[in-house]
Amino acid sequence: MKAVELLHTKLTDKNLKPVYLIMGNESYLRTKVIEHLVEVIPAEQRSMNLGRFDLESDLLAAAINDVRSVPFFGERRLTILSHPNFLMTIKAKKALEQDVATLEKYLKAPEPTSTLVIDLSGQKLDSRKKISKLIKQKATIIDCGILSEDQVQKLVVEKAKKDGFTFSPMALKILIKKTEANYSVIMNELPKLELAAMQTKKIDQLMVMQLVPQTLEQNVFELSNLVLAQKNEQAFNLYHDLLLQHEEPLKLNAILIGQVRLLLQTMILTKHGYAQGDIASVLKVHPYRVKLAVQQIPKFSKDQLRQMYLDLVELEEQLKTSQRDPEKLFQLLLLGYLNHVTQKV
Repeated sequence: MKAVELLHTKLTDKNLKPVYLIMGNESYLRTKVIEHLVEVIPAEQRSMNLGRFDLESDLLAAAINDVRSVPFFGERRLTILSHPNFLMTIKAKKALEQDVATLEKYLKAPEPTSTLVIDLSGQKLDSRKKISKLIKQKATIIDCGILSEDQVQKLVVEKAKKDGFTFSPMALKILIKKTEANYSVIMNELPKLELAAMQTKKIDQLMVMQLVPQTLEQNVFELSNLVLAQKNEQAFNLYHDLLLQHEEPLKLNAILIGQVRLLLQTMILTKHGYAQGDIASVLKVHPYRVKLAVQQIPKFSKDQLRQMYLDLVELEEQLKTSQRDPEKLFQLLLLGYLNHVTQKV
């Protein structure tokens, strides 16, 4: 089930499922899904019939004891588990030893008056594990994965309308661009925009330009375009500004390498007939980033992208192994002298 579908479903203690598994890394959606589930428990009963367990510090056995408890002066009990590291592909550094058998036993015979919510907290489920396979069989899976640009626009406009606000077309377009269509980021910025538009009830272009910061990735996307277009002065000035904002040279270079790699990969996959959605799925990147890459690749040749990728890898090596000024090294890269100079050093 898609998260958006659940959020538009009227939930009661009668239609609540016994077990939910919340997957996906769209944090705002995850938060809203959990809030929606919690709202089934009347506010005055939550202190008695709502349990929250962080399995990085709490024992799974205690959580299972909680979900097995009979609701106290109510119709349903809700128990929420977060950070279930024993289910994830990424191993936590300090994971508690959990009694997974207690969860297996519960899943085979869940309490009829309880609901267990397992929140993967944005991490990936390790589907190879026996317990993971059992959860996927028994749980209702709520997908809080990345939304498409169209879905994001629709949800943002709906939320603003519900709050009594509208977007100008250009304001919405700029908001999507500055946030790279990241739904969670946009929803965190929306209250600020609505406050600015309190008098007119209309969010305009200027408000978005002034109030919504551009992501580092978007800044580096612009930087990569300037570098590839050989607009050296503008590229150097932007690089200098990012260093003044205390961004690490190695971090900037890593994002630049990732951007040029994405352009190369998108170029190759496009030539093999892949659609944008398929490319995003294969490369496991946000669909909006693929859309921007598809728009950019006609401007560059494969050889040009390949050479820039190699130059950036060389720059990374120099940043790691030499004491030279990062700005000087970046300037050499822009001028095409980086390999020549480093070979002489």
